[in-house]
Amino acid sequence: MNIVTKKVTLPVRIEWGSKEFAAQLKADNFLFTTQADSIPAILVKLKNLLADYLEHEGKQATPWKDLLVDDFDFQCEYNLAAFFELYPELKISAIAARAGINPNLLQQYVSGNKRASQAQANKIQTAIHDLANELRQISVSH
Repeated sequence: MNIVTKKVTLPVRIEWGSKEFAAQLKADNFLFTTQADSIPAILVKLKNLLADYLEHEGKQATPWKDLLVDDFDFQCEYNLAAFFELYPELKISAIAARAGINPNLLQQYVSGNKRASQAQANKIQTAIHDLANELRQISVSH
């Protein structure tokens, strides 16, 4: 008999430090933080931390008992500095223009000198998603 387990998706907050990515995974009963020079390395470290938790403390934690590490997926959420570090081919000024935001202001958000409101963050996210959708429609010929 096959037992079907529903995947549990956990949010991972990813930020850019001075030379590497930092991640935070927070849920009921635990908070994990780690650092690495790439997103795949971050995700491996978080999976290992989660596996250790499930094997020990998590066995008794109501929402997590009877779950295995493979029952979890991560949903990454990037701050602006991490996003532009991860995708350096995207220019801040071009994304700012698409979002209708002053490029200098977006640069201040990215550098951490100012914090974007949720409305501003939504504008930036929409601009990035719109660009991604446009790029999906492109066909390149030889």
